Amino acid sequence: MARYKHIDTSQRFIAVNLQQQLLPGTFEHALNHLLDHVLNLSCFDDRFKNDKTGATAYPPAMR
Repeated sequence: MARYKHIDTSQRFIAVNLQQQLLPGTFEHALNHLLDHVLNLSCFDDRFKNDKTGATAYPPAMR
């Protein structure tokens, strides 16, 4: 199984809260929901050969 980097989307140093920017009914909200809950992105796991060695990769949903 591919190893992916942990992407922390919580509010840090910027004044914009990314969770509040994804308003229901917008394209961005729909896209975020599709990537997080509907689409099965596991087909991309075979592309990465970093199970035990190698650097972690960015998750396919982040590209």
